[in-house]
Amino acid sequence: MALLAVLLAATAAQPPAAGPFNAAAAENRQVLPSFSYATVEPVLTQIGARFERAGDAERPALTVTFANGRSAAILFGSCQGTACRAISIQAVWNPPTGAGAAQLGGAIAAFNQRYAFSRALVAADGRPSLQRYLTADYGFIRGNLAVNLIVFAGQIDRFVIEVLQAPAAAPPARSPSQ
Repeated sequence: MALLAVLLAATAAQPPAAGPFNAAAAENRQVLPSFSYATVEPVLTQIGARFERAGDAERPALTVTFANGRSAAILFGSCQGTACRAISIQAVWNPPTGAGAAQLGGAIAAFNQRYAFSRALVAADGRPSLQRYLTADYGFIRGNLAVNLIVFAGQIDRFVIEVLQAPAAAPPARSPSQ
């Protein structure tokens, strides 16, 4: 019960994942023909996120800070010119101190069992990561992109609290015969 109170207090202390987002706005029904700086940046502005262009013409990317202060990268993929058919939204951290690889892997597996929206993993370099992949092969509804970004920002909060800041698991108790 005390752990639940701590988690609720930590969640309540976080600012909202979106700024003054108007879910009923008419532009939310627009179909974005593809992902590009021109289609994604206005949505980021709409949800109160700050962003900066990164990458280059062949591999466009954005660094994003959401309204809740959490950061991520948006990597554009399957591009023909400036029109891209996919984006990958990613957040990456250094491994938490005091957590072994097995403990981190277990916490990430448990996170993935609780939440299906994004994928948590340990990257090849050992860093914990959170990822969401979206495709726009036949267009993407602008409001759906806004909601995906808002929910991903909230998932970052949950990942940080439940995986990266979670107290280290206590070592197993030894039986008297050991």
